Parts: sequence; structure tokens; C-alpha cells
Amino acid sequence: IFRPGGVIWEWSLDPGEYDPSPAVMVHVDQRPTDFVVFGCSRDRHDHRLGHTHLGSRRITLWAGQVARAVDGDWDRAELPDVDERVLARALGRVLAHELGHLFLRLNGHREDGLMRGAFSHRSLTSRSRRGFLLSKRDMERLRASLGRYSRVARSERK
Repeated sequence: IFRPGGVIWEWSLDPGEYDPSPAVMVHVDQRPTDFVVFGCSRDRHDHRLGHTHLGSRRITLWAGQVARAVDGDWDRAELPDVDERVLARALGRVLAHELGHLFLRLNGHREDGLMRGAFSHRSLTSRSRRGFLLSKRDMERLRASLGRYSRVARSERK
């Protein structure tokens, strides 16, 4: 999703490599602790897949919610058994969306593309990336934001 804009991410999963000033901290949980119904036609489901807290640069991904979205059954109490590759693709798309919020400093959503407000089961699981593109303007903003962060992080380490 980000590669066409020349953006490459580095990950550290080793707690021993803790950096006190990372660009972002990602927390993965199963479900939100507080149930919120938003955008569900029958007011029965919490359709949130992730959340970004801009001030603390913290992203929360709800892997169980993403699995339910992949499965298409939001009513399940237990986690569905879904193909790991499809789940990984969906989680990656949700993470990319949340990273977009963080580095674009975007509280809202766009009409389409990666930063739209909702994703269908089909778009999350499709092999096509077409529905997850950033606009040229957002890609430029993303590169500028990452450049500013890199300069600040380098100056803090000196």
C-alpha cells in the first residue's frame, strides 16, 4: 500500500529493542472493552476494527473484530476459524488505515481509498489493492510527515 510512494516501514517485535521514542506503538487486542455501535443498520454490532490515538502515537488493532469481519459474522462470541493469509491481509489493511490516520494527522475520513470510513468484507479480503490506495495529495503529506518525524528523531538521539 505504501511502497508506491517510496515508504518502507521497519518493525521491531523484540521488547529488548525498546526505543523510547518510536514513530508508533501498536497494541493488538481481541475486542474493544467498551461496546460502541456505529454504522450498524440494526444497532447490534460494534464494527470497529482499529483506533488511532494521535497524541500518544498509539494504534490499537482488534484482531478478533477483524476476524469477525473476514468471516462476515459479527454475532459470534467465539473467534471464527478463518484462513490465516486472508486474516493477515485484512489486518494489514486495517493497520495501514490506522497508520494513515497517524501520519496524515487525520481525525476524519476520506470519501474513498485507504482512508475511507468503512471497509466491506469483500474489500478486506480481496487480493486487489485498488480500494486501498492513497490519493497523490495524501501520499505527499505522508512523505512530508515521515520526513519531519525522521529529522526530529535524529536530533533527539544526538
